[in-house]
Amino acid sequence: MTNSISDIVLEMKSKIRGKLDPLGHVEGANGAIKTGHVPHVAPFAYLATFYAGLDDKGIELAEAESDRFIPEAYRAFLLQTNGMRLGELSLHGTTYSSACTSGPGIGQPISLVYQNVYERPEYVPAGHLGIGAVSGQRSSQGLLYLSSTGEVEMYHGDADLIGARWVSFEDFLQSEVLRQLSLYDAQGKLLTGVKHLPGKTDGWEALAEEADKERAYSDGI
Repeated sequence: MTNSISDIVLEMKSKIRGKLDPLGHVEGANGAIKTGHVPHVAPFAYLATFYAGLDDKGIELAEAESDRFIPEAYRAFLLQTNGMRLGELSLHGTTYSSACTSGPGIGQPISLVYQNVYERPEYVPAGHLGIGAVSGQRSSQGLLYLSSTGEVEMYHGDADLIGARWVSFEDFLQSEVLRQLSLYDAQGKLLTGVKHLPGKTDGWEALAEEADKERAYSDGI
């Protein structure tokens, strides 16, 4: 399992850097990198970030932070990169300071704590590990969970709906990385008319906007 994930991460890095490095990149420590400089988004914005991998102590910290057991597939991923970002995809890691060795200028991943402790929807099964999210067009978001049987499921951020399912974490990585890369042109600009969320997600934006309105109403805005 570890070798498979290791090979996939190396392959991902190669494909991502092949497309995005010409736009500009920043090398960090211990294999960390930001690539795909997109100043039209923000002066220091990059389309992709790989953080330094964790050691065994870092994995323990990640489990403590998420308050959940981390399955072997995601554990192997974190040993290679403590979370990553690519376009509208974010995969989470631990933000314990002792585990962050990416060096200055790289930053930190989004913490595993959010989808597993602070903002975990009640409809997500207890055995699922929240590993990240894919952003939709405006308000919608697909929350990614790794099931106890090894599948990756993408839930609507505001409703008990599954829009996409992958048979394994490895399958998810390989397919979603290629899909994210396909959303951008050679200048790193989002192509017109692209489908932001994978799977059967037509109508997800409308559901998210309605949920935003309900939250604003309940808050008295």
